[in-house]
Amino acid sequence: MCPKCGVAELLADTATCPACGYSAAPESAASEGIPPVMEANIRRELEHEFRIERVLGRGGMSIVYLARELDLNRLVAIKVLPLQLQMGPDAADRFKREAKIAASLDHPHIVPIHRVGTTATFLWYSMKWVRGRSLRDIIRETGPMHLEDVLRIIEPVAGALDHAHRRGIVHRDVKPENVLVDEVGWVTVCDFGIAKAFGSVPLTQTGGTLGTPAYMSTEQCYGQALDGRSDQYSLAVLTYEALAGALPFQSDSLGDIVRQHCMEPPPRITAVRSDLPQSVADAIVTAMSKQPNDRFESVLDFVQALGAAPARATPTYATVPTQETLATAPTEPVSTPTGRFAKRFGPTMFGAALMLAVFIVVMITRPDTREREPSSAADPTTAAAPESTVTRDTARTEPGPQSGFLFVASNPWGHVYVDGERVGETPLTSYPLEPGRHELSIEREGFEPFRQVLEVAPGQEVRLTGIVLNRRNSR
Repeated sequence: MCPKCGVAELLADTATCPACGYSAAPESAASEGIPPVMEANIRRELEHEFRIERVLGRGGMSIVYLARELDLNRLVAIKVLPLQLQMGPDAADRFKREAKIAASLDHPHIVPIHRVGTTATFLWYSMKWVRGRSLRDIIRETGPMHLEDVLRIIEPVAGALDHAHRRGIVHRDVKPENVLVDEVGWVTVCDFGIAKAFGSVPLTQTGGTLGTPAYMSTEQCYGQALDGRSDQYSLAVLTYEALAGALPFQSDSLGDIVRQHCMEPPPRITAVRSDLPQSVADAIVTAMSKQPNDRFESVLDFVQALGAAPARATPTYATVPTQETLATAPTEPVSTPTGRFAKRFGPTMFGAALMLAVFIVVMITRPDTREREPSSAADPTTAAAPESTVTRDTARTEPGPQSGFLFVASNPWGHVYVDGERVGETPLTSYPLEPGRHELSIEREGFEPFRQVLEVAPGQEVRLTGIVLNRRNSR
């Protein structure tokens, strides 16, 4: 019987399951095809709402398709998860409940979930299609990454995780495949809370593990209750892998990987990357402590210990309902004031709004007669603080009616100069440019600068997303 789905027998000649496509052959997970029966069933079940375009990727439990949502005529990513017998009879209800909770997360670095559905043979949900690649693809392409490049990815990931943790939601499957970087360098995290929807599956079941063993925390391996510190452990493993180009714990045996996570102390990254500061090794070791209480208080504390700026990943959020409330709350129509309430308070509300509008007009048109004091920010002798993404975006000149816009991204990141003036760092999005000729350059210490002359037409969007900075040869 297939150890993954438990439904069909493995074919003797190919060792492939005809029901779920699982193959027992080594190194076959990336190349194994989708069974024609499953492919036809998926297309048939979804054809009234989506037109399947192509397969985007395949994991241990799921298949991701690029599809066009017919009603809204937009491209989306659909993740399909075939039902397995060991999931239990309430798998569909759990899946809907957890997907609803995950969809409540409103954060710029979390991939939004659009819709969720179930059929007799599979579960599915649609989400925003991120045009780009995963951190897994980046690590495979580049190998060990520079600390600065890793921090530019880890910071927004930590911000997204912290946003979920403060709402009682644990990701449970933090790994490079779930960290996406789009064509302009924007980082997002996907698959929030989906692993929890399938309950608890024993680690001994091949192909059925919830969460990925290479990134699972000690308490997750033991099947204990989880909180945000479990995601912190997984994020530390991910950080180690990005810096070293390899996982901290490796083995051909699933049981041995679990044993290492539970019993062996984490290795120090400086053993394989002597160029990194000891503080980075200390931070990873602390975040990978066997006991959750020995880790950092939050993922933000972890990335700060790595050397990231906490202000870039610590926005302020309003209080929201608990996840239990969100999972059970009915959808109610929004009503408008009618009857006695409208008659009693309508004139008062109108009068207050009118007075507020008059006050705003007076304040805007009133001349400012106060003596202006010189601002320290305008003093060229004052040392400027490191420029953050938020500061860079909000300090831009307002675009004129004929302005074009510049979108530029590079690998690795660099400082962007337009006509000799530094305007920010890559990825740089929607930077206004007046029509005409402009000189663009991207510079970073240790790399050859990139230079290009731009001809910008009124209202034109100039997109440069395939720039690669070459390392400067040192003699």
